[in-house]
Amino acid sequence: MVLHQLRALRSWLVRDDRSMRDTLNSVFWLSCLLGLVFLQFRRLLQRLFRVWRIKRSKHGQIVQQLWSICFYTSATIFLLLYQTLLIRPEVMRESGKYFPQFHNAIFAAACDPAKFELVTVVLVAFQVLGTVASLTGSDYSVAFSSTLYGALLLCCFSLRLENYSILLNLYVAGYYVCEGTLLLYASQTDWQCKRELTIVVLLKCCTWSYLFLNLLPFEFLIPTLYARRQLFPLKLGFWLWYCSCVWNSPLLKLLYHQIYHTHPNDCAGGDSAARCILSSDWQSFRHFRTLEHAYLELKLHQGREQKISVPTSESGTTTAFQTIKCVLAMKRKLKRLRENKEQQLIAAKQQ
Repeated sequence: MVLHQLRALRSWLVRDDRSMRDTLNSVFWLSCLLGLVFLQFRRLLQRLFRVWRIKRSKHGQIVQQLWSICFYTSATIFLLLYQTLLIRPEVMRESGKYFPQFHNAIFAAACDPAKFELVTVVLVAFQVLGTVASLTGSDYSVAFSSTLYGALLLCCFSLRLENYSILLNLYVAGYYVCEGTLLLYASQTDWQCKRELTIVVLLKCCTWSYLFLNLLPFEFLIPTLYARRQLFPLKLGFWLWYCSCVWNSPLLKLLYHQIYHTHPNDCAGGDSAARCILSSDWQSFRHFRTLEHAYLELKLHQGREQKISVPTSESGTTTAFQTIKCVLAMKRKLKRLRENKEQQLIAAKQQ
């Protein structure tokens, strides 16, 4: 049975006539397998967290970051070896330059489509798993960006752009390792340590700017724009994914915080821009804010009902009290008038 499965796997790797439908089917089943591995990974870490007495509210965030760091670290090491051993040396040398001697270095065709397909299937399956996790956390912009990145990798595979895909994944994997490490450190840092959080945000902005404003525009964006017409799906896919990354960038989050988060209750990070950029638990924040608004509206509605439905007995008591006060005041005035008349009569008799 085991030999039969190994032979089936070998035939799957050696076949060159696989269609895109077969590739998508492999992505689906591999993403399901990665989901099961992630569940076991989370169960193991949660046991360790209980031993280490880590707060339960931080378990999900730490597990997600460690999962991302482990996968992208492995992917970075594997892609470095893949680029060094399986890609032609002259293509690798020229594709790493800002201005290569021949323009088609980054668009070199795949030397071994079977191995390239296996790498693409694993990376796309992980993006599918990340998309599901982002949708579960109501982070729709990140989920959309992950979907576009997976579609871009499939586009590279369909066009057999091995060097383009491997080099892009290598840069992106290195960036996500740095980002995950910074977020993991920030999650273990006290929110009151503003200086440390500011340093983490600055490092995150620097790494994002180096990748998306330095490497990707010169090594991928500009060559892709001037590529041949047959690569139009690649142009469209790369542009959409790049724009989604800019939309989710820490620089745009900082600008959004300065414009729209005018009150501490409007932001998950309170009045701190660093906490706002590093915060990822927006689902819980929106949930508690919705509960708070519902509670305030309920109190306001109850106050209005109490004002409208004032008991008649209370109004009658108030009227009676005012009547008694008026009667007592009239009696006092009459008493003073009688006393004045009597004094006048006594004075007249004496005269």
